[in-house]
Amino acid sequence: MSLFRLLLLCLVLLVTTLTSINLVLFLKGTQDYLRQQLAIHAQDTATSFGLSLSPVLAQQDWVLAESMVDAIFDRGDYQTLILTGTDRQLLRRFEHSGERAPAWFRGLMDLRIDPSHTEINAGWQLVAKLEVVANPEPALLHLYRLAYRALLVSVVVALLAIGSGALILTLILKPLKGAQYQAEGLRRRRFIRQESLPFIDEFKALTLTMNKMVENSEALYNKQCERIDKLQKACFIDSETGLANDVRGRDRLDHLLKDRELESGVVAQVHLSGVEQMECQHGMAAVKPMLKALTETIRERIARFPLARVYRMSGVDFWIILPGMESQDWLANGEELGAELSEKLQQAGGERVAIVSESFRFGESVDAIEEKLHQQLQRHFSGEEVKEADRHRTSIEEQQRRLDAMLTQQPKLMLHKVINRDAELLYYEVLTRFFDGKQWRAPGAVVVLAERLQRSVELDVLVLQTLMEQCQQHDLKAKVAINLTSGAVLSQHFMEQLFQAANSITQEGGQLAVEIAESVVLEHISGVKYFIEQAQRRGISVWLDHITPAGLAELHQLPVEGIKLDAAYSRHLDQQSGYESLLPLMVAAAHAREVLVVAEQVEEQAVAQRLHEYQIDGLQGFAFSGPETFSQAVGGEPTDS
Repeated sequence: MSLFRLLLLCLVLLVTTLTSINLVLFLKGTQDYLRQQLAIHAQDTATSFGLSLSPVLAQQDWVLAESMVDAIFDRGDYQTLILTGTDRQLLRRFEHSGERAPAWFRGLMDLRIDPSHTEINAGWQLVAKLEVVANPEPALLHLYRLAYRALLVSVVVALLAIGSGALILTLILKPLKGAQYQAEGLRRRRFIRQESLPFIDEFKALTLTMNKMVENSEALYNKQCERIDKLQKACFIDSETGLANDVRGRDRLDHLLKDRELESGVVAQVHLSGVEQMECQHGMAAVKPMLKALTETIRERIARFPLARVYRMSGVDFWIILPGMESQDWLANGEELGAELSEKLQQAGGERVAIVSESFRFGESVDAIEEKLHQQLQRHFSGEEVKEADRHRTSIEEQQRRLDAMLTQQPKLMLHKVINRDAELLYYEVLTRFFDGKQWRAPGAVVVLAERLQRSVELDVLVLQTLMEQCQQHDLKAKVAINLTSGAVLSQHFMEQLFQAANSITQEGGQLAVEIAESVVLEHISGVKYFIEQAQRRGISVWLDHITPAGLAELHQLPVEGIKLDAAYSRHLDQQSGYESLLPLMVAAAHAREVLVVAEQVEEQAVAQRLHEYQIDGLQGFAFSGPETFSQAVGGEPTDS
């Protein structure tokens, strides 16, 4: 119960008690007053009427006496009037037939009084006795009406008092409510300040203290974020172009070569000829703007390729890593990029740009790929012709047909466990395989192709429908998470289908979750924020995938359940690099917002132990289990993966 409700309840009890006591005292006082007035009236009547009857009864004129009794009794003010003589008696009793107070009120507020007596004498001789009892019914009816009006007035006054008290309590407790919002904000790293200070000294001191605490927490948080940013730049960012450096590039390629969900991709190397001569002639001050311009051109060109990233490997060499890309799909784009870069380089005083590319497959090594790129550059500069068979290009129509073949066939779904620190299930991640007519393909290349052809929503809808069927067929009662493409996150049509699927899975006893890649968050932050808000209202938990410090900085506006760190933080944890320095800072920043942290692609128990030491909340990888079928997940059967 809140303090406001407690104080309001006390106020209601106090006002109700005071009103009730006041009303009861008023009614009791009025009752006593009316009873006293009835007794006085009856006694006065008995005395004065007895004096009037004295000369009449002295002459024994009972006829006139009876007329006088009837005349005074017919007024209705008396309940009983008895005139008793030596040998006869006159009795009059009033039977009330008009409006009366309710029976319960007459029983509660009794106004009956004792009879009033008087003796009638003729000289010194007693001739009669008179007994008068006042009629209480008119007084009871008057008291009832008075009580009813008093009750209405008391209720209105009590309601006004309670309403005014509630308003005053709201104003008084407003600073306390503000302090509560500040505390909640601090828990989620939202720094709220109260601008107006209350007039109550105690609340004023509390507000000043909370504002100071917010300022200190914000300064500490900003300092921590700056430290993460500086450490990331020192370890992974090229200072001249702002691109990730060679360490990050090789780590990224190594991660892709070990990613079972990717299968293949393309690495393109961009070599700038003549830059060294430009440095000698004009100095680095002239070369830096040219490098930044070329970098922006590369970024603009690869922006339309999903998951593509560019790295500066040396002073004159850049890598463009294109996960899931087919070599024949890249050739035409690579030639166009090379022509545009060569033109800009020559205008700046350089010679030419050479671009070579090499496909990579799961399981290959970074050194082998790098050696192949180096050999291609040597052949390029030596003027050696590339065989036409190696330069085969695919048309858009061929790519569409390739994607159609995979979208018409139901995909194969597997489940991969994500476990917490106690080795208990957090949720299952859904792994997908697509059939292209010849073989089952990992999702990486399929997603890249679908996004390039702007058909990624169809892909996500197909996976979602298949997941619903599998959950219903196997009666899976667990949380399952699917990975979404950027098109699905931004599609209102897909969002409606996702909510329907979540409803269906919840009714079956399960729960639906989604994972959104960091690249989608950074490119479409407002759309992702809207999606997360809508998903949470439907009970769908949201996780961010492949998180680096760049994505971590957006947590202040994304109310997610958890994050999955980029696989580099688990794969390269034991190497002498900046990953181990960044990891505790990233975990602390996420935990400050009550966001869970999961490390993926954990292949060794020793790495898992190290991650636990950094307070990682969950792990996923072949060190614990491989992918399972739905039957294995439900029945607990062992997996061969």
